Amino acid sequence: MDGCELSWQDVLFAGVAVVVESAVRGATVTVMRARSRSRDGRCPKCGTPSSRVHDRYQRRLQDVPLASRQVEITLEVRRFVCANAQCPQRTFAEQIPGFTSAYARCTNRLGALLNVIALALGGRAGARMAAALGVTAGRMGLLSRVRAMPDPSNDTPRVLGVDDFAIKRGHTYATVLTDGETHRVVDVLPSRDTGPLTTWLLAHPGVEVVCRDRAGAYAEGAAVGAPEAIQVADRFHLWMNLGQAVEKCVAAHRSCLSPPPSAPAPSAPAPSAQPPPGTATAHGNGRLAARLQAHHALVHGLLEQGLGIRAIARHLGWGRHTVQRYARAEGWQQVSPGRHRRGSSLDVHHTYLSRRIAEARGRISLTVLHRELAERGWQGSYSTLRDWARHRLHQPHRTPQPPRHRRPRGRSPAGSSAGQPRSPRTNTSSSKRSWTPAPSWQPRTNSSVTSVTCSPSRLASSCPPGSTRLLRRTCPA
Repeated sequence: MDGCELSWQDVLFAGVAVVVESAVRGATVTVMRARSRSRDGRCPKCGTPSSRVHDRYQRRLQDVPLASRQVEITLEVRRFVCANAQCPQRTFAEQIPGFTSAYARCTNRLGALLNVIALALGGRAGARMAAALGVTAGRMGLLSRVRAMPDPSNDTPRVLGVDDFAIKRGHTYATVLTDGETHRVVDVLPSRDTGPLTTWLLAHPGVEVVCRDRAGAYAEGAAVGAPEAIQVADRFHLWMNLGQAVEKCVAAHRSCLSPPPSAPAPSAPAPSAQPPPGTATAHGNGRLAARLQAHHALVHGLLEQGLGIRAIARHLGWGRHTVQRYARAEGWQQVSPGRHRRGSSLDVHHTYLSRRIAEARGRISLTVLHRELAERGWQGSYSTLRDWARHRLHQPHRTPQPPRHRRPRGRSPAGSSAGQPRSPRTNTSSSKRSWTPAPSWQPRTNSSVTSVTCSPSRLASSCPPGSTRLLRRTCPA
């Protein structure tokens, strides 16, 4: 077994041209003294070897931790005189290839470890992870490492995706270029004009397919920068175009829509009667329940695919808080249908305030009203009264509802017209929220077909492209 014994040199510095002279284990740090094995050095400017030593000094370097303990290497460094008289650098310090770098305070292998931590975790989290591994690293030092890294070299993609995005919505827009095969970002252009895209395509030849949106600037830029490339549209923009075309067609044939059937006379509901179609019950009946169930399944399906809340909101065209309500609910029954308006502390004084304003014909100071309300026992602030008055000016005929006693959304009292059928609207034929067709798409019901019997073109346009052949056979001429 004697031939299998290993030394510090073999374990820690295998393949490195250094000689370990001593190692001292302190309370928290292991200090090693080492020197270079080579007899000469090579000038970094001209590459001329030199063995003429000008000076010596000690360099302290931090190395990778050993058994969760910090390791510090005290390296004896020689400064050589360049043997080339024409070289502008007269002296230079020796570097150990693959182990040290100029101006670095750590070894190359520790620097590679810190680069991985900085890229994966960033500043603060990376500093905490480094401390747990036994390495001293500050958050700003890790961020400086990320900034100093060269940009990764990306090959010119064969399929180039071009689309715009908002840096600040409504103010600043840019263009993002992606690889259509690997779905990775290739570059970001400062604007969505023709010039930057043309310049990029001319500098990166080899693009065969340009997958772009409907912007004319992108079409012109792709035609000039890559005239041999094929310009196509992606699935999202194709369905956007189809949805807009269907909406225009439905609006043009609005007069062809059949009127809704007359509703029967309202009668007293029986105890076992079914709820209105727009009411969500505990058993999951009604249009509202079906919509909540479909939206809940859609959001959780996208979450399982790895999309985040903001990405889903952009993908569906919803608000971020709306997506959060569906994402936080384990079941669709737990999704809150909406937010109710809160009552005001001035609702109980509404009659008095209306009478005082009517008596003064609207010419009364809010300061006077605030003083009178304080005498009546109201403890609110002047700003609350001011906001109430501003809201009343915008909605003068609205009677405030008592707080926490409002009727739940989606329910209608008996005899109301909430359950009566309404005429179909043109803006419901297409929706930005569902821009991809359902896998199990089925044709419309008979009621939808008979409502547009007099307009076959509208019926043909309201169906996906794959079903137009069937419609040509079944629709009357």
